[in-house]
Amino acid sequence: MAKRCVPMVVLAVAAATLVAGVARPARADQATARTCITSIQTNIGEVTVLRKVGPKQSCPGGETLYTWERTGFAWRDVWSSATTYRTNDAVSLGGTSYLSLVDDNLNNDPETSPDEWAILALEGATGPTGQAGATGATGEAGATGATGTAGATGATGNVGPAGPTGATGDTGATGDPGATGATGPTGDSGATGATGATGATGATGSSGLFVIIIFVATDDVIADNTTRYLAIGSGRQEATAAAAGTPLATGGEAGNLQARLSVAGSDDVAVSLYVNGTPSGVDCIIPGGSTTCSDTASTITVFAGDLVTIEVLSLDAATPHVHASFSISGSPP
Repeated sequence: MAKRCVPMVVLAVAAATLVAGVARPARADQATARTCITSIQTNIGEVTVLRKVGPKQSCPGGETLYTWERTGFAWRDVWSSATTYRTNDAVSLGGTSYLSLVDDNLNNDPETSPDEWAILALEGATGPTGQAGATGATGEAGATGATGTAGATGATGNVGPAGPTGATGDTGATGDPGATGATGPTGDSGATGATGATGATGATGSSGLFVIIIFVATDDVIADNTTRYLAIGSGRQEATAAAAGTPLATGGEAGNLQARLSVAGSDDVAVSLYVNGTPSGVDCIIPGGSTTCSDTASTITVFAGDLVTIEVLSLDAATPHVHASFSISGSPP
């Protein structure tokens, strides 16, 4: 049977959440999340999962440790239009999980309300179908088994009535059968018949992918006519990319940049993904009078340990807070 691999999903959350243009401090339960990327066998095949470990535990051999700082969001189960959610409340809807960006969040559908909800995790795409394996060789024919002992002869049935000639007397009883003769030697094995046609190969299960979505938000507003670099995991502002660079726990293809301002300004705001202190080419510009931009076409290959940060170039932008996110996708390690 072909092995199936189910997609894996990983998420990372910023250390501060912004509501109505005001930075809110992280909750008291902020901590470093520690998980091990591993695989398990289930009734549908091999599945790649994240297994949570304690702060002093290490991953066993063959598993990859993945850590990030989290704000201790509150998991509220499936989203309901009748429930009022607070900032950092997390819900699921249609296979995707979301994080509330505001308080008093009532009847705002996460799939159509980007100002009230941020995506935490998306399902990975289905991988290509693997090639069919080669047909195995035909095994040799086994030896012929020994002949079994003959069973006892059954009793003779009654003779039917005679024809129209005179009546025939009753037939006498049949004598006992003679002993069975010895079994003759076994003949040579016949030639092996032609190999039958090979049956159709079953469908190959899908190859899993993982997608890591990293969400970043500023702790403080960004002043007009300044360039700032936002640190992943804390949202703090720095004057240089080197000061804000955060090492990645895993590698893959980085892209799908999304950016949003808490308040629109009169001039453009440029947002760019930096890797190891250099622009990656994954960037977008929020036009004056608008609050969002995205770059869903550009990607760059990143590796575990690369230093990553978000650059924000603000002109007359009405001193906004900035929300940004990007994703890293690839095959499970």
